[in-house]
Amino acid sequence: MNKEISNSIIYNVYPTSFYDSNADGIGDLKGITEKLEYIKQFADIVWINPIYKSPFRDGGYDIEDYYAIDEKFGTMDDVKALIKKAHSLGLKVLFDLVVGHTSDKHKWFIESQKYERNEYSDYYIWTDEVFVSCPYKHMTGMSEREGNYLVNFFSFQPALNFGFAKKKYDWQNLYTDKACEKVHDEVIKICKYYLALGVDGFRVDLASSIVKDDVNGECSCKVWRKIFSEVRKEYKDAIFLSEWGEPKYAVTNGDFDIDFLTHSYNDGYNNLFRKEPGTNAFKSDGNSFFRKEGKGEADTFFDYFLDNLQKTKDKGYISVPSGNHDLPRISIGRTSDELKTVFAFILALPNIPMIYYGDEIGMPYSFLKTKDGGYNRTGSRTPMQWSAGKNAGFSEADTDLYLPVNENYTVVNCEAMEKDENSLMNSVKKLVKTKRDFLSDFSPECDFEVISETYPLIFTRKTKEKQFFCAVNPSGGEYEVALPINGKIIACENTTIIDNTAKLKGLSYCWLISDL
Repeated sequence: MNKEISNSIIYNVYPTSFYDSNADGIGDLKGITEKLEYIKQFADIVWINPIYKSPFRDGGYDIEDYYAIDEKFGTMDDVKALIKKAHSLGLKVLFDLVVGHTSDKHKWFIESQKYERNEYSDYYIWTDEVFVSCPYKHMTGMSEREGNYLVNFFSFQPALNFGFAKKKYDWQNLYTDKACEKVHDEVIKICKYYLALGVDGFRVDLASSIVKDDVNGECSCKVWRKIFSEVRKEYKDAIFLSEWGEPKYAVTNGDFDIDFLTHSYNDGYNNLFRKEPGTNAFKSDGNSFFRKEGKGEADTFFDYFLDNLQKTKDKGYISVPSGNHDLPRISIGRTSDELKTVFAFILALPNIPMIYYGDEIGMPYSFLKTKDGGYNRTGSRTPMQWSAGKNAGFSEADTDLYLPVNENYTVVNCEAMEKDENSLMNSVKKLVKTKRDFLSDFSPECDFEVISETYPLIFTRKTKEKQFFCAVNPSGGEYEVALPINGKIIACENTTIIDNTAKLKGLSYCWLISDL
């Protein structure tokens, strides 16, 4: 268990849209480097979405060359400069490890398509006959090789061969077969290459499903344990963050350091933030708990969270994200005051919180035509709104930007919020500073008790000497809450304290520290 990261916060940067340093309309590595001081105000770890050479038909998640930086982002020297500056600020850097599939332009796949067997023939999953039906998502008639190849999502993303949990057809490899070991070795090689450059670890794409037909990811976990064991022989502190959504499997069985909750596997996260139509990656309908209407429920979340917290104790960490590049913005339908309660909650939970770029200023979701395979995800990938100036301060380009800036950038931007003491951005900054100043002793493995799962949410975290008390009211109702005796208020909004009672107005929160 990597205790060094136990009180960290992650900030997720979508590189094409963060900051353009050379006025070509596209964000880049030098732009991220210039803004690292800004990121440091909110986080200790920065996760950067893919920057490798790619046709960009799926936002960089279709990789053509793992060892080359896409020229739109810069060079390997720019990577080194970013890492050097990040480390000087005390920031750790995570790159995206996308190894469930590659682009169909990758040299491995081009060789694997050939009729003659070669060293790459087993790198991907192929059936043995073109005209025999296949129950898996696949492409047919695209190669000189006899057979169809499996894809993970889009037609141009052939699945790398990590094998199957159980063999049903002659053309399948069991995940333990020697044919799969070549891909394992390639993943280890990629990890070591970037760790040697100074990268601190990786967010792992599709972590739960690299092995096909794998119930609960049991076989995928075995593969990840093997890979991590080899990597950690040289880089014992390498951080691995999984895209899984089930920490009890990813962390406990797969040896990941952190697993972030997603919109899949369990509805708890969705019930908190993403039930209304249009607020999720998938179709949804209902009432989120974090809405001023006060019609949602949090029981499902806490049942799931507590189960995973207990099963990951002393092994690793859960992460609760504000959002990511795959989800509509959390700001949809929410005011700044509603968003403040969201951040007061996720920053107080025993977890490693994750902030998606722009969520700290309430950047809106834009309904846009798809770009680079984004489809309904495209609207969450618009340029960061730095100021009310040209192109929202994102770029000095006179040409079209990667994506258009949101129309509200003249009001919702970092520069304007910096000047407003009560802005969302300043509230998030204060909460982050308070977390760093007062909660460093309250690691996620400390005692955690949920006192109220309805409005208002109330929970405590305890060490042997101290107690952290949190009450969050994301509804428009008003409530009175009894506070621990002799406590010290360390953060609150829309709350009045009288003696040992907190009067929580609508959209309010209260953080308190007391001795035991």
